[in-house]
Amino acid sequence: MTPSPETADGGPETDAKVEAEASEPGSPAWWQARYAARDRRRPRQGGLTLDRITAAALELADREGLEALTMRRLGEHLEVRHTSLYRHVASREELLIATVDQMLGEIRLPGPGGDWRAGLEDGAREFRRVLAAHPAVVPLLTTGQLLGPNALRAREHALAHLLAHGWAPQSAVQVYFTVTHFVIGAAVLDSGGAARTAGQRAAMADLFASLSPRTHPVVHQHAELLNSLDSEAEFEFGLRALLFGLGRLNSEEAPR
Repeated sequence: MTPSPETADGGPETDAKVEAEASEPGSPAWWQARYAARDRRRPRQGGLTLDRITAAALELADREGLEALTMRRLGEHLEVRHTSLYRHVASREELLIATVDQMLGEIRLPGPGGDWRAGLEDGAREFRRVLAAHPAVVPLLTTGQLLGPNALRAREHALAHLLAHGWAPQSAVQVYFTVTHFVIGAAVLDSGGAARTAGQRAAMADLFASLSPRTHPVVHQHAELLNSLDSEAEFEFGLRALLFGLGRLNSEEAPR
């Protein structure tokens, strides 16, 4: 029986779906097409480059906020016509995706040496340092997968580090995602206002202390303790606890 055109491999519907995925900014197909186009493109002598555009975009977002990052405003910032930007990014959405990867390019990858735990710990703190320097851009980390060249560079390094220290491939991938998502989650909370100042923590302690011990006995009793940690202390505790648990998992999975 001959498959219908709608369901046959390579049929119109399949081709349309592939084309749609390739045109969706940030998708794996979009990145794959972008890498192929990059390899074919010849840079113009002294002209604009994507790196120069995204570096300026990151600077503008840091200074004026993400809402100010428009193609027209970026053109003014670079002192070029904003229409010239479209040779490198087709839309503001593509610009934002490329700007996220520009930010990730600031990550200094840990050097060789040390055990798997030290490498992950140093990498997580370095990742957090970069995200803390660009709070306006941090929310964009949750809008899609990180598949740009700088993101892949960090992914390659982390996975190679884990595999070199004896982690099984499947476990190495799970460990990588677990630690990465922990760092991103903490940064998103911080950028959204969860990084409480000393004054905010004191106000929350007052609120908890004012609660009735009949309805909230535990919260009332530990009002000060509940707000004694700042975001950095919370992150360090969480990272240590996470790595401790991963260490136990590694010991259980090690061949005996």
